[in-house]
Amino acid sequence: MATDTRPSRKLSLPWFAWAGGAVVLVAVVAFAYWTISPLFRSSMIDEAFPGGAAMAGDTMPGEAMPANAMADTPADAMSEGAMADAPAEGTMSEGTMADTPADVLPGEAMADTPADAMAEGAMAEEAKPTAAIPAEPVALSVGSFTTIDSLHGASGTATIYRLPEGNMVLRLENFDAQNGPDLFVGLSGHAMPRSSDEVHAGGYLELARLKANQGNQNYDIPADADLSQYKSVVIYCRAFSVVFSTAELGM
Repeated sequence: MATDTRPSRKLSLPWFAWAGGAVVLVAVVAFAYWTISPLFRSSMIDEAFPGGAAMAGDTMPGEAMPANAMADTPADAMSEGAMADAPAEGTMSEGTMADTPADVLPGEAMADTPADAMAEGAMAEEAKPTAAIPAEPVALSVGSFTTIDSLHGASGTATIYRLPEGNMVLRLENFDAQNGPDLFVGLSGHAMPRSSDEVHAGGYLELARLKANQGNQNYDIPADADLSQYKSVVIYCRAFSVVFSTAELGM
């Protein structure tokens, strides 16, 4: 029986096929690293509380001014200057003193001079009560983070504050969460969402990307946000629509 003595031809792929396969392999490895590596890494931050206490030299509305400050007011300076410029007692003749406006005007007329009327009006304005501006931040709502399962959970507190300037901020304190890819901080209309549908049910307000999975951190809340619409703070993986932790808000 005759045998085939022709050399066998090896199957070979064109170079661009190998190049394309290498690109796909690199992309898969990079995606796997981006997805899995955060689970084994941690980042930490420690932001100070936003704003600050009023300066010691600042005077809040309704507070009394220091005595030395009151002595230096323009009205007092004018009074002192006027007294210094007034002629000394005894230097004017009796005739001249008799002709001064103070001797000519009766007591009732003196009380009705424009200067006295202006002084009385200024005193009345000062006597009016002024609305007190809160000097300290006010906590509007607070909640504690919860654990969902062995891979998704966090601890610490989430508090929404109104600052003396009027703006609102969400502050996470003693925060410690399982890290993950593409994590964001948001407010949800659901009290304890466990799925993407529940996160967006009733409204969802995304604040910012999570700065770190550990430590104290602040997130600005838009001035036009209706806080009555939101019932929880959510740590949410946007890439895979997975809830990592929630904190139900209350007082």
